[in-house]
Amino acid sequence: MATLSQLLAIPDLGLRLIQAGRRDPELTWGSVTELLTLSEYLEGGEIIMTTGLALDGDDPRWRDFVASLSRAQVAAIGFGVGVNHDQVPAQLVQAASTYQVALFEIALPTPFIAISKAIAELLRTDELRETRNALRIQERLLDSARSEQEPAAVLASIAQATGRQLAVVSSDGSVLAGTGGFAAAQASAHGAAPGSPQAMEQVPLNSAGSLQLHISGGTPLSPEGRSVIAAGAIVLGLGIRGSSAAEARERQQWARLTEGLLTGSQAPAALSVLFPSHPLPATVRAVAVQGAAEDLVEWRSRARSGFERLVTSALPHISAPGIAQAWQLVPDTSAALEAAIAAAHAHGLDVVLGRPVGAADAPLSRRSALAKLPTLSTTAPLYIAPRVPETIWADRTSPVLETLMTLRVTGELTGERGMRTLGGNEAPGAELAARVLGPLAREATVLADADRETLRVTLRAVFEADGQRGPAATALGIHRNTLRDRMQRIERLIGRSFSDPDDRAEIWIALRLEEQTFAQ
Repeated sequence: MATLSQLLAIPDLGLRLIQAGRRDPELTWGSVTELLTLSEYLEGGEIIMTTGLALDGDDPRWRDFVASLSRAQVAAIGFGVGVNHDQVPAQLVQAASTYQVALFEIALPTPFIAISKAIAELLRTDELRETRNALRIQERLLDSARSEQEPAAVLASIAQATGRQLAVVSSDGSVLAGTGGFAAAQASAHGAAPGSPQAMEQVPLNSAGSLQLHISGGTPLSPEGRSVIAAGAIVLGLGIRGSSAAEARERQQWARLTEGLLTGSQAPAALSVLFPSHPLPATVRAVAVQGAAEDLVEWRSRARSGFERLVTSALPHISAPGIAQAWQLVPDTSAALEAAIAAAHAHGLDVVLGRPVGAADAPLSRRSALAKLPTLSTTAPLYIAPRVPETIWADRTSPVLETLMTLRVTGELTGERGMRTLGGNEAPGAELAARVLGPLAREATVLADADRETLRVTLRAVFEADGQRGPAATALGIHRNTLRDRMQRIERLIGRSFSDPDDRAEIWIALRLEEQTFAQ
């Protein structure tokens, strides 16, 4: 997009910024005016150029002039000096500062028409760039048709280019392949009037109409976005009818099996259906792979064999634009783990490895990896190049919590406020957290859900503010006295005091144990 900073950076114009706005605004056009009321003729994003013919330097109406332009969300005001005013009027500068509207000086001999032409050139360059990007994406989509990429990979490329959620849907409504956020988009579009911006758009993929490309609603697509979807629909139509259908079905079978193992809905013995005589190793790790959507697609399309095929993209846990995520179940051996990390890093993808568990406990490994995923950057893979991909080991970055997660619990409290003795329960993290947090525990039923959640959010806000009540109250949007009352209530409910360092440590560990145990 063309921005104000790009316009100001053109040396031949000699523009000087007097007052910065709220951000670096996107430009839509340039307009010259000496009118005092112009907002009703504007759409937003314009550069408004004036010489101040209608107003004296100390005229208080400069404030009204800027206020109307602020309401119209103009990009900036350009003031020409040396015609009617020798310098930018102080009243105009003050008004621009008050309403945070960008203001720059246009000095002679630069004519307004030169600035209008520069804006038009920036917009034209931006349109050409978008067109070239659309053409490159179309070329990649056509290449994917020749390389017989699976439909999920093609959908990921389209989603990356357009920002839409998509799926290939059969005539009976079954989703054959889709992007990670399609289910949520489909739910939000339910009941939307046909033709409305929120409604799902449907594009036939074959002559019978038995297969359709469903596209989530949103802001209108640009012509470039439309061309990408058209090219993608052609590729999907060819791919679905091609010989890659059998391979795609096999990949989907492995993906469904991996999803079942990671969620606990499938037993390890189910692997024998796809991989006879090769049971899962005794110890495995759930591995999360995250990065730019296109890089993830390339990683997914790698030739795989053996346990490398235990990959799924059906468990997304991220909503950042342009970022995608997949999961892999890897044997807990040095060779297998090093190979998995190297393959992901080769495509610029970050890796989070869950703690080692028995094959039947794969969901526990996934939970430990989920707890570490928020530490990965969702912008670096898109905007930093070159970069070294990250590797995070869940069992190495939180050794104390991981030790507590693997201990088993028996017995009762050693004292009214002490931690309990450890020995033999199936869910030690949840039980330890529940005994510390009491009515505030995640699955406690003493308090109403809304009441419990309010106190839990307050508790976390206090810790995130390092115990400082002022910043915590600000973050929660409440008065300090309200925060004080909530903290006193929390202390009464859980029988612990924020002034006691041992109690504070115990409460924090309990919260973290809950996150580890219940991460989804």
